[in-house]
Amino acid sequence: MFAIIAATVGDLSHKDNTMGQGWQPLAGESDADAILHGTPRFVMVRSAPLVRQALASFSFLLATVPTIGHLAEIPILYRPFPGEAGIHPLTLTALAALALALLLQRPFARAGIAERGLVALAAGSAVAQLGEVLLAAGTEPTAANVSSALGILALASALALRRRRPAWPAMILAGTAGMICLTAFLGFAMGIGRLQGALSPFTMLIMGPLVLAAQIGQARRPALRALFRDDQLTRVLRLELALAALVPMGLALVVFRFDPHGASSADAVYTQAMILFCCTSVLVAGRMRDRLDHERRMLARELERASFIDPLTGLANRRGIMMMANHAIHAARRSDRPVSLVLCDLDRFKAINDWLGHSVGDQVLQAAATLLAGRVRVSDIAGRWGGEEFLFILPDTPLAGAEALAELLRIALCEEVGIMPSGAVGTGAGGKPLTASLGCALIDVDRADGVERALEAADSALYVAKRNGRNQVASSPAPAATQPA
Repeated sequence: MFAIIAATVGDLSHKDNTMGQGWQPLAGESDADAILHGTPRFVMVRSAPLVRQALASFSFLLATVPTIGHLAEIPILYRPFPGEAGIHPLTLTALAALALALLLQRPFARAGIAERGLVALAAGSAVAQLGEVLLAAGTEPTAANVSSALGILALASALALRRRRPAWPAMILAGTAGMICLTAFLGFAMGIGRLQGALSPFTMLIMGPLVLAAQIGQARRPALRALFRDDQLTRVLRLELALAALVPMGLALVVFRFDPHGASSADAVYTQAMILFCCTSVLVAGRMRDRLDHERRMLARELERASFIDPLTGLANRRGIMMMANHAIHAARRSDRPVSLVLCDLDRFKAINDWLGHSVGDQVLQAAATLLAGRVRVSDIAGRWGGEEFLFILPDTPLAGAEALAELLRIALCEEVGIMPSGAVGTGAGGKPLTASLGCALIDVDRADGVERALEAADSALYVAKRNGRNQVASSPAPAATQPA
C-alpha cells in the first residue's frame, strides 16, 4: 500500500507523460544509464529523489514542533490530546536523524559517513527507548513507546540495507514501519483509542512521510520500478492499487465508525488484513502482466530485428542495407564526404549447388559472409544483397579506396575459402578456391537516387569482370557532377 502511495506522490510530481517510443537496448547497459539517460518511461524514477527529499524535509520541519514543546515545556506541542501518549524525546531524536539521512541520500551512490552515522544514531535511540521501557515498565503508558521504537528500528534497518541485493528485505522492513503507522491511523480514525502498538499522533505524522520517502528511495529497484514507469499499463496498475488500499479502508471507517457497539481492535486488524490482501493480489497480478508485457516487447523487438537480418549469413538483408545506407548518405551529405559501394558476386555458385547440393552452397555462403564481414571496418555496412551477392557500403571512402578493399576481399576469398573434394568447406591442400567478381562505384550523395544509380553502375562493372574471366575487380567511372535531384 505504501508503495502505491509513493507512486501516486510521484505522479503528482512530474508533468511529462510522453511514452518512450525509441528502440532501447534490453541488455548491456547499467541501471544508472537506463534510468538516468533512458526513455521518458522512467521520468518518474528520475524525479523520485526530489519527492523523497520533499517528504523528508516535511518530516524534519514537523519534528521541530514537539522539539519546541519539550524545550519550552509546552505539553500541547508534544501531547496534543490529553490522556494520549506524547512523543518521546528519544523518538523525536531518532525520527529527526532518519529525516536527515534521507535528505543526504544520493541515487546510485553508497551511503556516506554522515548518512551511516545518522542511521546508527536513530537505531541507537530506538534501542535506548526499548531499554528505558523495560526498566520502567508499569510507570508510564509504554505501548506507543514500544511500537515507535520498533518502527524506527525497522525503518533504520531498511535505510541501512537500501543498496543491498535482493531488494525485498529493505522493502519489507520499511513496509513494517508503514503498517505500524497504519495501525495507529486506524485506531484514531475508527475511534478505538490506543490500539496495541499504536503511536502518538506526532510520531505517526512524522514517521508516515519517512516511510514513503524510504520506499520512494527504492524506485530504481526492478521490484518497484514497475510502479514508477510512465506508460498506460503502469498507470492502470497504480489506479488498481489505490482502489485496493482506499476502498477497504473507506468501507471500514464508514461501517465500524457508525456501529452502535463501537469498533474494536479486532475490527482494525481485520481492516489491515483486507488492505494487505487486496494490495498483494493486485501487485501479484500486476507483476505477471508486467512480465507478459516485457516478453511481448522482447518478441516485437526480435521480430523487428529479424526483418533487417539475413537468417543464413547473419548479415543485413536488402532492407537493412538500404536503411543503413540512407543514414550513411545523409551523414556524408552534411560532412561532404565520399561514399562508395562494392558489389561482390561469388563465381560459378550455381554449379556448387547443382553438383554438391544446397547444403554445401549454404556453407559456402556462410563462410564467405564471415570472412568478408571480418575484413571491413566497423563503420562499413556489409550485407547479403541476394542469392550469392554481397553488398558493401563504404562511408568516407573514395572510389580508389573501394577498389583497394575489393581487391583485398577477392584475394582473401581465393586464399582462405576452398571447397574440398569431399564437399567440406574450409582451407587446406586439394581444395578448389572460392573466387568472386567484384564491381565498385562511387555514390553521388547529392542525388536522391544516388544509391540506385551507383548499384546499376557497380552491377555493370561486375558483369564486365565476369566477361573478362571472373575472379577480378572492375569499377565504374566516377559520376560527373550533377545538380541535386
